[in-house]
Amino acid sequence: MTDIETRAAPQPLSTDESRKLSGYAVVFDAPTRIGAFTESIAYYAWTNASDDVLATWNHNPDNVLGRTRSGTLALTPNKTGIRYDVDLPDTELGRSVHELTKRGDIYGSSFTFICDEDQWDYSGEIPHRTVTAMRVIELGPVHTPAYPDATVSARALERGNMSKVDIDAARKAIAESERADKLRADIRTAEADGEKRGAELDEKRAELDAHNHERAASLSAMKSPGERSAIGRKASAGDLLHAKLAESRNLTSAGTAGAFTPAEFSKTFVDLMAPSSVVLSSGVNRVATNASEWRTPVVTSDFTPAFVGELADLPTGGFAAGLLTVKPMKIATSEMLSSEFVNDSDGVSLNAISRSMLRTLALGFDKQALTGTAGADKFAGISNTPGIQTLALTAEPADLAPFAEAFGMLEDVSAVPSIVVMNPARWAQLLGLKDTTGRQLLSAGAGSGTDGINRSILGVPVKVSPYVDVNTILVYDASELYAVIRKDAAFETSSDAGFFKDGIGARAIMRAAVAVPNAAAVVKLTIPAA
Repeated sequence: MTDIETRAAPQPLSTDESRKLSGYAVVFDAPTRIGAFTESIAYYAWTNASDDVLATWNHNPDNVLGRTRSGTLALTPNKTGIRYDVDLPDTELGRSVHELTKRGDIYGSSFTFICDEDQWDYSGEIPHRTVTAMRVIELGPVHTPAYPDATVSARALERGNMSKVDIDAARKAIAESERADKLRADIRTAEADGEKRGAELDEKRAELDAHNHERAASLSAMKSPGERSAIGRKASAGDLLHAKLAESRNLTSAGTAGAFTPAEFSKTFVDLMAPSSVVLSSGVNRVATNASEWRTPVVTSDFTPAFVGELADLPTGGFAAGLLTVKPMKIATSEMLSSEFVNDSDGVSLNAISRSMLRTLALGFDKQALTGTAGADKFAGISNTPGIQTLALTAEPADLAPFAEAFGMLEDVSAVPSIVVMNPARWAQLLGLKDTTGRQLLSAGAGSGTDGINRSILGVPVKVSPYVDVNTILVYDASELYAVIRKDAAFETSSDAGFFKDGIGARAIMRAAVAVPNAAAVVKLTIPAA
């Protein structure tokens, strides 16, 4: 189930006499209490920058103030967050919002989004969620900051890798903390009034001790002592990964090749790989499965509609579909480490090893997912999927016209161009393109080079990968592609294999594949070799 969530951004708004309203709807890296957890939004989390977004008053879709498609709403990400500038309409609503903002009656904004990816950290007193991929649907000024829906927040917590027991324990610990905070405030007030002793104050102190005890008991119920200690020493995502996996992932014998990470940890594993993977970070759908194969329907021809008269037979026919079968393939890496290397670093070295192995898997997955060919133990990459559209150029691009043509090819089949992937050398070549007046085409303001580089082409984000040939460029609708991932992905360690060498084995394994049910949602541009 996809949850639509709302968050407040209590930042000051500004307006001018031309009725342009400016503010921040999204603030990056600002921890905020959301019910039973805290939350922050990563600076790279906004994934649908090219989509149409509405600006509304107070989240009411009937009170539209502007939209990106018409050019009346501009969204600009920077180090603070996502800034919005909206040209308020010359309507009663627009004039009212303008006047209320000038008077200071409106303070703050809010935005509505869908979270596609998040990461969870349990090293603190309460869980912390970092939103790493989200789709912004709507934003704008509000008269009262929006508080998250309790049900949605609960579901977000459950999407983390906490068990139901842990979730209940966390909520109980939070409730006890809130009661304890209130009691502390009451005690401080009483002491400030000169009341140092008394039966009522002693009762409050006893009640405070009881709440602190209950909170400690609830936290103890969440993790084993060894794991709590490990998590308390570690803060980064990679560190947390090792803290959570070290106890349960050590193999008990050399023959346990079937050992695997329980399903609740697979999302954390993949999330840590995503920043290094062009494909995973491009917005493709992610499917987690326990099965050795995953199947999805493929529509090969659409229904045939027709206008009909009253009580006439409804038209039929035209529809045809089949099944696409996808088999996640194994990609892995391993190494034998000396026990001195691991033990002398108090185990911290395994965190660096895990991050390095995850990055290696991410890059290996990218190489196959972008340009790989099908084989006995490999899946076909995006550029080699049968049925994708192709656009053969006769010369190196001299302007952005080939991209406009590729985008049009996708739109002709009702697909939306959402990402462009190319070799770094090709991107460097495109950065040198200029118009007839000498202005750089890909600078942020389509002006001089001092405007800065805009990592997009005609509004579509660009990602670079060395695994795409310099003479190949991929353009695709990420919503039509799937990364299918087996839930037995794992980072594992074992001392058994290195028993006679005093070594510790480490390995990372992932089973994954890319599926393109709608091959027409991909355009492959080819450029003749120089």
